[in-house]
Parts: sequence; structure tokens; C-alpha cells
Amino acid sequence: MSRGGSHGELGQRIDYVFKVVLIGDSAVGKSQLLARFARNEFNLDSKATIGVEFQTRTLNIDKRTVKAQIWDTAGQERLVINRSNDRSIFSKS
Repeated sequence: MSRGGSHGELGQRIDYVFKVVLIGDSAVGKSQLLARFARNEFNLDSKATIGVEFQTRTLNIDKRTVKAQIWDTAGQERLVINRSNDRSIFSKS
């Protein structure tokens, strides 16, 4: 989680940012959990995730703007996220 006075799309003030990685075995519902949270959708006939899927959702909670950045893995938890300010490594041993 990071806190600050950053601005999101259209100049919207973001008070908190949460970065979440969904991990787990293949075919257990990680993609459906993400779809329900980010888009309020559920599909019984979804395809397997290839690589990593990423979505965001912005919420207003207690007069604060919270942005959730959610990563959905393919059940292959050998993953390296290497972005400009965010260097994280997750490896299932």
C-alpha cells in the first residue's frame, strides 16, 4: 500500500493505492474473482489466463479515494514484475 496525494485519470486525487497479486493453483477462480471485483462480471465459460492479467478499480471509502491495482497470475507463480518504481519478485519454490 502506498499513501500520498497522487492523481489518477482525469486529475482525480488518489489517497491510497493497494497493489494485490492473486496467486494460487490453476483453475481455482482467480480470474473470476478479479472479474467480479473489477467489472462486476462472472462467466462460467472463461478461458485460462495466459501470463498475467492486470486491472484496476477506484473506490471511495470514508471520503478517501482508494485505487486497487490487481494482478491475476496464470497459476504459474514464477513471476517478475519490473516497472519503473516497483521492483518485486515472486517465485514459488
